[in-house]
Amino acid sequence: MSRTMIIRLLLAAALPVAVGCAETQARPAAHASRPAGSVPISSLPSPLGAAPSPVETGSAFSLPMRVVNSGDGTLVFVPVRVNGRGPYEFVLDTGSSNSSVDRSLVRRLGLPRTGQQHRVQGVTGSGTVPIVKVRQWTIGGLPLRARSLAVVDLGMGVSGLLGSDELRRFSSVTLDFQHDRIDFRP
Repeated sequence: MSRTMIIRLLLAAALPVAVGCAETQARPAAHASRPAGSVPISSLPSPLGAAPSPVETGSAFSLPMRVVNSGDGTLVFVPVRVNGRGPYEFVLDTGSSNSSVDRSLVRRLGLPRTGQQHRVQGVTGSGTVPIVKVRQWTIGGLPLRARSLAVVDLGMGVSGLLGSDELRRFSSVTLDFQHDRIDFRP
């Protein structure tokens, strides 16, 4: 399968879902107490390019997000650290059942291949891609669970896709387009 075909598969699935996320709303937290020294989510500063260091508010945290609108749809980028490096821009992709990493980031970080393949499928077709190992990857300082990720050619400066396999661990993920923030509640 060609690189162009894989990119089209992944983006065809990601764009409509990212647009649909604009309407996502969070449920109020059942317990709103904050630990001493914490800062409310709404007061957290930090541009996407800066290393995110969100302050946990109870069990919730907030991160900057970058929104890119084009004729083809809307993409939401979130900062993710891989093996202690970054942050790197990952596309928030609730329509992807598996998170993945771009081939250029695999080369940059020297992520080792497992020798296994993963089948990817989108609205325009399917194919197989290699799998790499990561020691740790985090969003907002919170470790993500997967230790192996599919390798794809996303291009466009995208370092990876953060899929529903990781997002489903949160009770809510709220996109605040007015303030370019994304809030996570476990």
